[in-house]
Amino acid sequence: MTHKIKYWFSSYFIFFISLCSGENFEIETMDDIYSHITKECLVIFDIDNTLLEPAQELGNDQWFYARLNYYKKKGLNHTIALDKALSEWHSIQNVTKVTPVENHTYSIVASFQDKGQTIMGLTTRGLGLSTRTIEQLHCLNFDLTKTAPTSHEIFFWNGQGVLFKGGVLFTAGTHKGKALKKFLDQIGYKPKKIVFINDKASHLKDVEEFCTARNIPFAGLRYGHLDKKVKNFREDIAQIQWEQFGKIISDQEALEILNKNNLSTIAK
Repeated sequence: MTHKIKYWFSSYFIFFISLCSGENFEIETMDDIYSHITKECLVIFDIDNTLLEPAQELGNDQWFYARLNYYKKKGLNHTIALDKALSEWHSIQNVTKVTPVENHTYSIVASFQDKGQTIMGLTTRGLGLSTRTIEQLHCLNFDLTKTAPTSHEIFFWNGQGVLFKGGVLFTAGTHKGKALKKFLDQIGYKPKKIVFINDKASHLKDVEEFCTARNIPFAGLRYGHLDKKVKNFREDIAQIQWEQFGKIISDQEALEILNKNNLSTIAK
């Protein structure tokens, strides 16, 4: 009998630890999130390459990382390279049109909000882009304030200034798990489960670490809808668009210029 009790306790303990440590899943479309969401959980959406993306190659997530690597290859240290790449990326975000990653994502988010599901955004974007980001979301009919954990704007320090505004936590490139912890502590909210949808596995891990420490069940959904596009990023097209910046030309217009330049080079 004693052995049975020990076995039962050990099995339950392992199950409990497994539950709280969280699980990560690969999903290709937002249609796959339904089975992971329960009524009382907090659902968190990343912004870039999850809810929205620029209408062209210039200024997308993969362009930013290409610019960062470009400056590093020129011999700049990480901090200076990051500052330069961010400055350029910010200038584009302030004027670019955006499109939804999937056209029906809005209706999925809205349907959960209509049922009272607690939903918020979580992004590496900083305070300087908070107003513009909310404008971008609104132009695609996303309103993350509807069932956010709080309606108040909240600012705190996390190595950088972090802001919760318009239903979105702007973490300014800081650790997302630590930022989320401080935010939830400030509003006095402990969700019974957290579901985080993000295109980057590393950001899922940050939030999973927080959930494990707080014994909050966690489901990390690594959203791969744009994986092929990211892999096939056309840096040459983005470079033409960057050279034309002042206005933003489409991918098709940039491709036509690129082809014309290539023909001129061959003719010479």
